[in-house]
Amino acid sequence: MPSDVATMRYILFCLLSLSFNRNFAFVLDKQNPYSQFRKWNAGLNGTLELEFKTDQPNGLLLYTDDGGTYDFFELKLVNGALRLRYNLGGGAQIITVGSNLNDGHWHKVQVARRDEHTSLTVDGITQSKTSRGKEFAFGKFNSNSDVFVGGIPPS
Repeated sequence: MPSDVATMRYILFCLLSLSFNRNFAFVLDKQNPYSQFRKWNAGLNGTLELEFKTDQPNGLLLYTDDGGTYDFFELKLVNGALRLRYNLGGGAQIITVGSNLNDGHWHKVQVARRDEHTSLTVDGITQSKTSRGKEFAFGKFNSNSDVFVGGIPPS
């Protein structure tokens, strides 16, 4: 993960609106390579929204997990496309949306969960997947990790 943090150090984020309905604006740079927010209570239904702009084609935008068991959400830029990789217990799923999102313009992102359905929307374009397995809740709120934006702290 350190290379992702270094690659994305000049990413700008605005409007990180988790389930607690607060808006935050901040800049990530060499002195502040990532930001940490309290847990996202994704449960069975939840929405996370953010806006970003960058000129970097690759890097971690957001990460949260269930404390290390198997549930996780990882939002990354990969060659200029936004990729959501997640696992709700039935195996990792990948949703990719967009291209050339490292164009230096603002892009609006939404990750939405509705039972076994997860969708990724970028600038109004949505792709969805249906999770496999029997359990679709995201971890247990007490053991879930915080939400990390722009990178994760060094181990």
